[in-house]
Amino acid sequence: MRLLLPLLLINLAACSLIPEPEPSISTYAPKAAMAPYTVSDYVHNLTVQLSHLKGPLSNNTRIGVSSFYFADALDTKLMTQQASGLSQQIQESILTKMTQMGYHTVEYRLANNLHLSHNADSALTRNLEQLRERQNIDLIITGTVTRQQHAYIVNARMVNISNKQVLSAGSTEIPINVMWGNEKIQQRDGSLYRSEY
Repeated sequence: MRLLLPLLLINLAACSLIPEPEPSISTYAPKAAMAPYTVSDYVHNLTVQLSHLKGPLSNNTRIGVSSFYFADALDTKLMTQQASGLSQQIQESILTKMTQMGYHTVEYRLANNLHLSHNADSALTRNLEQLRERQNIDLIITGTVTRQQHAYIVNARMVNISNKQVLSAGSTEIPINVMWGNEKIQQRDGSLYRSEY
């Protein structure tokens, strides 16, 4: 018993000399949150606003939908980087929603011929040589996008091509993270994408 007590005290003293391990830094990174709705949901609101016209349309009024550009670069810069898919999705969603609402929409990108390849076929093109020389469109839906800190502000209008009169207009906010998470660097399909510098 006498030997056990000194051994126990030596053991306790030795334990107090061992430094405590440093707390480890967590490597857990929460997944970036996505916007609560899809682009189509945000564009639906925009399409409803565009349907409030100043006057009635004839049944055969043909409507086309153009691409959306940044407001400060109408001639030069289609929405790039993260927003490039957003611009296309806005255009496609408006065309779809207007058609579903019963408007006479026109797909002016339809080629004169169906193009077949070994793994796909295509009827749509942006090649002017493959399109009709004159497009039969009476009204065009066009618009701009302005990037804010938290969202893209999308302004759209339906314009009479012959006299440039704006027949209706609408505006909506689409969160920055609507298509991808809000992290600055992401990997998709084996490539790195940087959304901010």
